[in-house]
This record gives sequence, structure tokens and C-alpha cells, in this order.
Amino acid sequence: MSKAPAPLLSVVVPLYNEAAGLPGFHESLLSVVRAATKGSYEIIYCDDGSDDGTADIIKRLHADDPEVKLVRLSRNFGKESVLTAGIAAASGEAVLTIDGDGQHPVGRIPDFIKAWRQGAQVVVGVRVNYAGDGFLNSLGSWLFYRLFNLFTGHKLLPGSTDFRLIDKSVAKAFLSLKEGDRITRGLIDWLGFKREIISFQAGRRQAGSAAYSRGQLIQLAANSFVSFSPKPLYLFGYLGMAITFFSLLLGTTVIIEQLVLGDPWQWDFTGTAMLGILTLFLVGIILLSQGILSLYISHIHSQAKGRPLYVIDYSQSVGLEQPAREN
Repeated sequence: MSKAPAPLLSVVVPLYNEAAGLPGFHESLLSVVRAATKGSYEIIYCDDGSDDGTADIIKRLHADDPEVKLVRLSRNFGKESVLTAGIAAASGEAVLTIDGDGQHPVGRIPDFIKAWRQGAQVVVGVRVNYAGDGFLNSLGSWLFYRLFNLFTGHKLLPGSTDFRLIDKSVAKAFLSLKEGDRITRGLIDWLGFKREIISFQAGRRQAGSAAYSRGQLIQLAANSFVSFSPKPLYLFGYLGMAITFFSLLLGTTVIIEQLVLGDPWQWDFTGTAMLGILTLFLVGIILLSQGILSLYISHIHSQAKGRPLYVIDYSQSVGLEQPAREN
């Protein structure tokens, strides 16, 4: 029996508790994908341990269309892991990742496919605005991209998203990267390859609330810095040298001003006051340095354990071939 030809496009949609808006999203996605690929597609919904019936909806969609598949993880592993699971399950000539909350406009998918057919191996969706962004989120995003590009030496385009298309050769290279604490868009950008940019205007969520809290976004940003660069470690080394030089200069100035010249500027510095201020300052720097070291050590610890990025519950997945058991 001959194997079915690979579809032109695999659409990977990470989901976590998106049952309320999923039927409407799927209807709009399916109409666009069918027309853009002339029926050569597969839609892989990746359920990151949802508990609101998301998986049941996808199973009903699969019953109507066998090209709709479900990758259900055994628990919530996080968006970066579930994206990797979806890309690993994809068999298309190109793989498109898109959020299932309606913020990424499905109407731009034909533009991604066109850019890929014209030779681009990575097509990146760049968000130019978002109606729901508040001041803190906008400021945090601005700081993240500036600091990431400054400290890592890698150029992550401001506004770049996980709404992107990658060629199957890029997907294969991406899956060879094994680090646990990851940011998918950063790793794809690190790989290189020929790329094109497509700008889009993001809308509001169709239903529900964002899966990432502000604290989780901060943790993701910290993991990104640590994964891509050791420069934060060097930063505190340089800072230590600067503090040592400043402390020596300050101490010498105070000794000359107070003891040699007899305090002509009326600083009235006591030795105890100067020592206390300097000690508090240095203790703060030491604690910050230990915090940075702890991040790197936690990454080493995570990698040393060698646990998988995700675990698929094949009994609750549909449309997937379960790998043969090893003896």
C-alpha cells in the first residue's frame, strides 16, 4: 500500500482552554487554508492539557474532516513545548504556526504561502499594533526586544510573533535543537535561512483570557536571555570591577578631604557611615550576581536531567501514528 503524499501545508495551532472560541476560529481557518492550498493541507491542533473540553471539540472536527488532527499533551507543558510537539507531528512541505485565539489574522495565510513559494524559507509575522496592549505590556515588550538584542547579539525583530511559516528543512533543523528552556521564535531566528517579513494588525481575543500571565512572560524573557547568551554573567564581572574602582576612588577622596585637608568642604563623613553605605551597595550587587548565576545553574540542572520537552497522550490524540514501543 503506497503512502499518501505529504500535504503542501501543515497548520500547527497551540491551544489551552480555547473551547469557547474554537469552533468559530476553525471555520474561518479551514475556509482560508482549503482555498490557499487547493485541499492539500493538515490542521494539527495541539492541546496543552486543557480542562474545558477543547479536546472534545477537536475530536468532533476530526470526525468531519480527517485532515484535522489532535496532539494532546498529558498535562500543561507550556506554549513553547506544545509548539515543538506540533511541529514534530507536521508532515507538510511547509509548516505554519498560528495562535488559536483569533489574534493572528487567518486572512494573511495566503501571503505567507506566496512568500514561501517565492523562495523564503522562513516567513515571519510581525505585529504592528494590538488594540488590547496596555502601557505596561507595551513598555515591557519594548524593553525585552532592546535588551535581548543588546545582550545576546542575536537580532530578534520587534513585534515578531509565533505567527510564522517555515519550510520543512527549517522544521527539521529546529527539531534538532534540544534545549529545554526555549523561546521558539528566537530559536528559529537563530537558525538563519532566507526570510521574509509580513506585517499584520492583531485583533482582540475571540474568547477567554491570555494563557501567559505577566509573571510567566517575565520568566520567559529571563529564560530567553540565559538561553541565548552568557553576557549577563560578564556584565556583573564588569560591574564588580567598576564598583571596586569607584570604591577606591571614593575612599581615597574622603581620606584626603577629611584627614589630610581637614574637611574644607564640610562633608562631615564618618567612617562608620561611609562603610555602611558601601557595604549595603556591595551586598546588593552580590545578591544580584547570585541571582544571575542561579538562573544559569537552573538551566544546567534542567538540561542535565534530560527530561523530554513534552509527553503526548496518544490515547486522547487523533490522527497520529503512535510510535512503536521499544523493548
